[in-house]
Amino acid sequence: MLQLRGVQTGPTADAARRLLRGLSHSAGLIENAWKWTAVAAVNGGVPLEEVARWVDMPVEALSQMLTAGRQENGG
Repeated sequence: MLQLRGVQTGPTADAARRLLRGLSHSAGLIENAWKWTAVAAVNGGVPLEEVARWVDMPVEALSQMLTAGRQENGG
């Protein structure tokens, strides 16, 4: 539990912390990239069902994600 609270210190912990922060940031960028690509595909006329297959996601979930993205961006 002490490690979970950030008590662990030292070069290994610092390196792990930096690596995890970098990976987390990269994962966020990748997630945004696939979402924008999915939006571009749908806007370009690719059927939602096909895009859902590409991203291995249920059509309903992809539709909700795209709708939520439009609302967040004021569209």
